[in-house]
Amino acid sequence: MHCIKKIAALFCIILIINLFSTPAYADNIKTDIFTDVPYDHWAFEPIHYIRRLGITDGIGNNLFGLGQTIKRCEFAAFLVKLMKWELVFPEEYSFIDNEDKKVWYYPYIETALLNGAVVKESERFRPDDLITREEMATMIVRALGYDTLASRLAGLGNPFDDVTKNPGHITIAKDFGIITGYSDGTFRPDDHAKREEAAAMMARLHKKLTCKINEMHAFYAIDSARQAHMIKHFNSVGFGWSRLEYDWESDDVILNLTSNNNNEYSIPPLFTEPLNEAKRNKTAALLMVTVNNEIIITGETGNGLPLAEYILTNPQERVEAAGLIVDAVVSTSAYGEETGFDGVVIDFECLNGELAKQSLNEFLRELRARLDKNNKILYVAVHPVRRPGQAYYDGYDYKTIADTADRIILMAHDYYAKELKDYEMQIGYTDTPLTPIDEIYYALKVITDKETGVQDPSKILLQFSFDSVQWKLKNGKVINKYPFHPYYSSINDRLIMDNVSLYYSEVSQNPYARFFDPEDETDNVLWFEDSRSIQTKINLSQMFGISGISIWRLGNIPDYEQSAVYLDVWQTIMNNKPD
Repeated sequence: MHCIKKIAALFCIILIINLFSTPAYADNIKTDIFTDVPYDHWAFEPIHYIRRLGITDGIGNNLFGLGQTIKRCEFAAFLVKLMKWELVFPEEYSFIDNEDKKVWYYPYIETALLNGAVVKESERFRPDDLITREEMATMIVRALGYDTLASRLAGLGNPFDDVTKNPGHITIAKDFGIITGYSDGTFRPDDHAKREEAAAMMARLHKKLTCKINEMHAFYAIDSARQAHMIKHFNSVGFGWSRLEYDWESDDVILNLTSNNNNEYSIPPLFTEPLNEAKRNKTAALLMVTVNNEIIITGETGNGLPLAEYILTNPQERVEAAGLIVDAVVSTSAYGEETGFDGVVIDFECLNGELAKQSLNEFLRELRARLDKNNKILYVAVHPVRRPGQAYYDGYDYKTIADTADRIILMAHDYYAKELKDYEMQIGYTDTPLTPIDEIYYALKVITDKETGVQDPSKILLQFSFDSVQWKLKNGKVINKYPFHPYYSSINDRLIMDNVSLYYSEVSQNPYARFFDPEDETDNVLWFEDSRSIQTKINLSQMFGISGISIWRLGNIPDYEQSAVYLDVWQTIMNNKPD
C-alpha cells in the first residue's frame, strides 16, 4: 500500500454522497418521484437530484415535463437557484418584455442579469421563447464568471464545425463536461433543449461547484521552517533536500544531499523536526530530487547537454540515477541522524523534445520498479503546455507519466516575463501577470485531455507558487530589465500603506498594485498572488475534475489577517477543504 493519507478524500466522497440525500434549501425538501419519469430513464437521477436541491418542482401535478422543451425564463430560474443568488426586485425593469413584477419569472431574470448570467444585448429578453443549446451553454459559462475568458478563447479553435456564435463559451462548457455534442461531431446550437437535458446540465454543474479540495501537497525547501506548523494540514510534503549533480573528480553523477557545491537543496541541521511533524500527523514525507543546471560535454563533437537530458538519454546513467534516488529514499544519514522517506518527488525541469520525453518515461519506469520493491510512492512535477503560439517545455508525456506515478504535479505558474526587451522598457510595458487565467485554462485542458492527458484527474495536483514581480518606472519607462521579487511580508507592508492603489485584472484574474516610491522617486507596478487569484484557480481546476493542489512552498504562503488587501491566502485555501 502506498503511504498517502485518504481522510480528506473520504470527506469529499461523503460530501458528494450527502448531496444526493440532503437538499441545498432545507425548506424545499422534495422526496416525491415525478410520475412521468421512468426509473430506467437516463435522466432519472439528475432530474430528482435537482428536485432535492429545490431547483425545480416540475410543471405541476407531480409532473416533470419529460420530453418537453424549456423556456429561456425557466432556464434562467434554474441557474439562479443553482447559484444560490439572492433574488432582486428592482423598481425599474431591465427588459421591456419583463416589466410585470407579478409574473413569477420577473426576479429571476433580473437576478440573472445582475450576476452576469444574462447580458443585455437588446431591449427584449424573450422569456417565453424556447432556449437553444447555444444559449444554455452561454448562460452557464457567464453564470460561472468566465465571459471574458470565453472571448479570449474564441480564437483557439472550435470543437464543433457547426458552431459560429459564441464558440468560446461553447468550448468552455464542453471542456468542463457540462454539455456534449452529438456522435456526428456536431453541436446543433440552434436546437431547442429538453427539460431533462437542462436537468442533467444543472446536476453536473452543481457537483463541480460543491466539490472541495480533497488532497494537498506542499514543498518544504530553502526557507520553510517558519511554516513547519502547517505540515499537519497536508497529505504529503516534498522535502527539497537533494540534487543530482555531476562530480567532475569522480566523473560520475551523484545525488548531493549536502550543501557542498553551493547546493541550496540540502538537508538542514534540524531536519528531523519537520520530518517528525510529518510522521506525527501521518503526512507522507517525500524526498524531492532536482537536477543541477549544468552542461555536460559529450561525444567527439563536443556537443553539450543539460545534465537532466544527459542522465535521461544515457541508459547506464539513467539506471544508476534511479538507484541513487531509491537508496536515499530508503535510508539517509545526516548530522549523526538516520532517516528515510515515504517516496520521492521527481522535479526534472526544462525538458524539451521527443527524445527527452521518451527517456523520461523510461527513467520513471525504472524508478517505479525500484520504489515498488520498497513500498515507496512516486510523484512527478511537470511543466504546463501553453496556448498555441507560445513556446513551452514539451518533454513531458502526461499520459504515460500519470500511468507510472502516483501523482503528477502541474507547475502552471510563473508565466510572467523574465526579462524585458529594450523596446518594452521604453514603452513602459508592465502587463506581466503571474498566472493568466487563459494560460491556466489551457494547461488544465491539455493535461485532462481524454486521449493524451491524465486519465484519472484525481492524480493531478495543480501547483500554486507565491512569486512576485515588480517593475520600476521613471518618466514612463521601465528601468529594471529583470523583475524584482519582493517577499510577501514586504508586499503586505506595502499594500496596507495609504499611497497604494490595488487592482484586480478581469482579463488575467491576477492582482496588481501601483504606487510611488519616494526613496528612489519611481513609479512601481507590482504583480502577485492573493486570495482572489488562488480561489479563481481552485474553482477552475474543479471544473476540470481536479481537486488536489500543490504549494511551492511552505515558508512563503501569504497568511495575513488584513482581508482588505486579500493576503489571507492560507485561510482561503483552508476554507476550500471539507468541514
